[in-house]
Amino acid sequence: MKTIVAIAALCLASAAAAQDAGAPFRDRTERVQLQGRRGPSLFRPGFGIAEYVGSASARSSGMALPFRRSAHAKTSFSLTIPSLAEEVRGECEGGQARAQFLWITFEREPLSYNCVFAGAAPPDAAFTLALSRHGSWLNRLQQPQRAGELTWNGTVYRAETRYVEGLPWSSGGVLGYVFSRDGVDIGGVALNGMAPTFYLPPAGSPDRDAAALLGAILFTFQDPGRPPL
Repeated sequence: MKTIVAIAALCLASAAAAQDAGAPFRDRTERVQLQGRRGPSLFRPGFGIAEYVGSASARSSGMALPFRRSAHAKTSFSLTIPSLAEEVRGECEGGQARAQFLWITFEREPLSYNCVFAGAAPPDAAFTLALSRHGSWLNRLQQPQRAGELTWNGTVYRAETRYVEGLPWSSGGVLGYVFSRDGVDIGGVALNGMAPTFYLPPAGSPDRDAAALLGAILFTFQDPGRPPL
């Protein structure tokens, strides 16, 4: 009898977990507004994402000639994660370019943005963001398509451009990203408001730190890319 009760309880727990994973991620996460904080210098302002505090400096450059256009972005940031004894430091860099030859042939270098980590980051920590062709024509019209991966403590988290909240269109920039692990949405960030809005897994979740780090990387990224022409 006890075995039957235990099996029934396990089945109910599994069904509840499956139902929870299938719910929209905004119903399973904590909505957090970006907080402005004093940083180390005027050129490196601070910020807060719930209990996570950091600072960042970002710069971008570009070239616009009749036959070639390019854009480049570089970001340096730090993030204090309460569960770690030391802050996480990141250096991110990348860009995108387009060349035109004979006024007919167009060649576009794909967007590539990569981060290396130091400080309290685990040895396997890495992040890459690239141009994505996964979205439909309507999605590409709505916003530039991006896809990225963060490796953190042996787990791979994915980020992809998707509408999160606010106005459903942009003037050329990214509206937001949704984060996932093993195919399940765990959080995201909306970039189309007056200030970024983050959706973090609930306190105590093993995914909360990684989601906050993803949010910090993506909101400080001065995206040089544009939708494919």
